[in-house]
Order: sequence, then C-alpha cells, then structure tokens
Amino acid sequence: MTPAISLRGPLTFDKAAQLIKALSFSRPWLPLIAGLLIVLGVGILTTRTVIRSDDDSQQVRDSLITIGTADALMLSIVEMNNAQRGYILSRNPAFLDRFSDESRSLATRQAALVAQLSADPGAAELAEQLETEMRARKMTFVDIERRIALGDISGAGAISVAARTRTDDVRQVIDAIKAYADGQLKKRQSDASRTGNRALVLAISGLFSAAMLIVIATIFLARRSADLERANAEVSALAQSLERRVSERTADLAEANEEIQRFAYIVSHDLRSPLVNVMGFTAELKDAQEIAASYIATLAQADPTSVPAEVRTAVVEDMPEAMNFIRAATGRMDRLIKAILQISREGRRSMVVEKVDLGALLANLHDTLSGQLDAVNAEVTIAPLPEVHSDPLALEQVFGNLLDNAIKYLKPGVPGRIAVSGERKGGKAIVRIKDNGRGVAPVDQRRIFELFRRAGQQDQPGEGIGLAHVQALLRRMGGKIELTSALGEGSCFTVTLPISMSPAAR
Repeated sequence: MTPAISLRGPLTFDKAAQLIKALSFSRPWLPLIAGLLIVLGVGILTTRTVIRSDDDSQQVRDSLITIGTADALMLSIVEMNNAQRGYILSRNPAFLDRFSDESRSLATRQAALVAQLSADPGAAELAEQLETEMRARKMTFVDIERRIALGDISGAGAISVAARTRTDDVRQVIDAIKAYADGQLKKRQSDASRTGNRALVLAISGLFSAAMLIVIATIFLARRSADLERANAEVSALAQSLERRVSERTADLAEANEEIQRFAYIVSHDLRSPLVNVMGFTAELKDAQEIAASYIATLAQADPTSVPAEVRTAVVEDMPEAMNFIRAATGRMDRLIKAILQISREGRRSMVVEKVDLGALLANLHDTLSGQLDAVNAEVTIAPLPEVHSDPLALEQVFGNLLDNAIKYLKPGVPGRIAVSGERKGGKAIVRIKDNGRGVAPVDQRRIFELFRRAGQQDQPGEGIGLAHVQALLRRMGGKIELTSALGEGSCFTVTLPISMSPAAR
C-alpha cells in the first residue's frame, strides 16, 4: 500500500520527494501511464505541426506555380504579338504557324492561372481583371487575323501598333498578380519557417519525454527484477511438475486404452463361443422341426383327425417363425461381435508410416469398385491429390469406406456423380469426396459417426460401424473428418490429414 503523506504546511523538498517516490514506485503503473500520455500528446502535436508544415509548403508551391504561370501567360502574349508583327513585316507563313501554336498555349495557360487565382479568395478581383484585359487583347489578335486573311496588311499593321496599349494593360494586371503571389509567398515561407521550428521543439520534447520514460521504466524494472526472477523460477518449477504429471497421465491413459482394447477383444471373443452354440443348436432344432413337420404331414394324410390342430400349427408354423427370429438375431449379434473384434484389432495394430500417393491409392480403389459403379450407373472423377507420409492400410480403409458409402447411398434412377479433389494447405492434406446422392439430414450429421448408429432409410446392408471406424482411424493418424450435406442434394466428406504423421500416433 502507498504510505500516507501529510501535505499540511508548506510543500518542502522532502515532502515533494516523498510524493514523487510514492507515485512512481509504490504505484509503478502511474509513471508508465504518465509517460505514455506525454508521448501521445507530443505525438499528436507533432502530427498536427507536420500537417500544418505540409500545408504551408503546399501553399508556397502554389504561389511559385502562380508566378510561373503568370510569366508563361505573358510570354505567350508577347510571342503571339511578335509572330503577327513578323508576318506583317516579312509575309513569311512560318510566323502564322508560330502564332497558332502560341494561341493554343495561351488558352491553356490563361485557364490554369484563372483557376489558381479563383482558389484564393483574396485574388478573386485580380482574376476578374485578368479575364477582362485578356478578352480585350484577344479581340485585337482576332482583328489582326481577319485583316491578314483579307489581304489588308497595312490595316493589320495599324491595329498591331495600337494593340500595344492592350498588351501593356495585360502586363499591368499580370504584374499585380505576381506582386500578390510574391507577397503570399513571403508570408507562407515565414509561416513554414515558424512551423518547422515548432516541429523541432516538439521533436526535442518528445525525445526528452521518451528518455524520461526509459529512465522510469529502467528504475521500475531494476526494482522488480528479483521478483521476476523468483516468479520465473516458480513458473519453471510448476512447468516441470506439470510436464511430469502430463507424462504420467498420458502413460496412464495409454495403458487404460490398451486395457480397454484387450477387454473388448476378450469379451467379444468369449461372446462368440455361446453364440456359435446357439446358432448350432438352432440349426439342429431346424432339422428336428422339419422331421416333425414331415411326420405330422404323413399322419394327417392317413387320418386328418389324428393330429390336433394346435400341435400342427405349433410345429409347422410357430416353430419355423421363432427359429427365423432367433437366426436373424444371432446373425446380427455375430456381425456386431465381428465389428467389435475388427475395431479392437485395428486399435492394437502398430501403424507403419510410408510415403503414400493418395491419387494412386484412390485410383486403385476406383478399379476395385468398378463393378459397383457400373451396377448403379455412377462415375468417379479423381483430381490430382497430394502425397502424405502415413499408414497405407489405414488410408485404404478410410477412403474405401467413404467411396463405398457414396456409391451405396446414391439416389435411385439418377446417374451418380462422385468427385474426389484435394489440396495441400498449411502442412495438411485435405481430401474432399463429394456426391449427388441422398444427403444426410442436419439432425443426423453427427450421429452417423457414432458406433452402430445409422441414419435415413435403412435399405442398404450394414451395421453402422463404417464411419465410426473411419473416424477412429483418422484420429490415430492425427487427422479428422467433417461432413457438409443437405437432404436430397448430396454430401461432401472432408478428410484432413497431416502431411507427415506424428511418431506419437504410431
């Protein structure tokens, strides 16, 4: 906490020192904020000064451009006058060409000068005077041109001599414009000089403020370096402890996962023994039922009343129906146990990392599925795919399942289109398998990756383990699978794989 400081009585040097110490070191964030505010204030003022300096510089340039344009306009008038005088004296057509060229330049320069003067409210009157005098001078040029065109050279000469006063009038206006621009130039140069000095002062102030901030921050860091070292030591110790605990937990999880896999294998393996017995005895019951049914049929032919109706119904109808139910249930249980065994074996299998060309792998899968594709009138297109370092058997199972599903769940009567595309992005290989099949409803898009869960119309064989198996394999390889689909419009499965599978996943 900040110690209480009494400010009663005169503010002595010691009290001021205590106050500064309390604010600077007991509240270390105060000098930092104060320094930041100083730097921000100096930065804002410097920015405004620089902008003002740029404005002054631009105004200086505008004044110089105005003076240059005025000189160029006066030069054009003199050149046009000289060109007409030259033709009157020598009858040389080259002077007329020179006059035409300068006439075009005159219009451009006059328009530029008027625009520059109009932008300055203080020069608006000069712009009007210039327009008036230039209009009068241009009329004399036109009169001389007309006389020359009519062959009245002497008349043209007389007008040219009289037009000198018009030229002088224009020169007077241009001189007034130059004088005004020169005055503005000196004023703006003075403003620019003052602005530059102000910017220099602000820059020095900013450097001084930054230096003070560095000094304060240095003192602050020095006072707390020991605390930081102790904190770093504690963090390092905690990190080592956490890393050790994570390693222990990871090992425990790996051992638990192996135990679960062994348990699933043992349970599913042991369940098959009684299941096989049930299936065997069911077959024997089926044979016995057929023998009893044949015997009852023989008795019924000899004497229809010798066999009660309920006995004949039980043997001929009820027993076959019950055994069919038993056989269907045991068959389904057998398939589920086999699926659990398969997943358990895959979990225990060590993955082998090899260089795999996904394009070649998909092409081989396409060849093995050609019969199914022809049967449903479907085609598969495979775009160029990247290469990865991963387990080829697992990849074959992943993409084989996805292609098989895409073929099985196409829309009946519609030519099937399955497109496989891929890219390499950010150290990952991304493969998309898109079809125009039935699609998956939004509510089922996550459920289909669960074990023994299926979605949509159940008109295709399967136990709901394919996509769950695919997801489990991809997780082992460090990848993932995503689905985007719309019911009735098709599905797109996106598989993301690391370009090189992590050794921890093997």
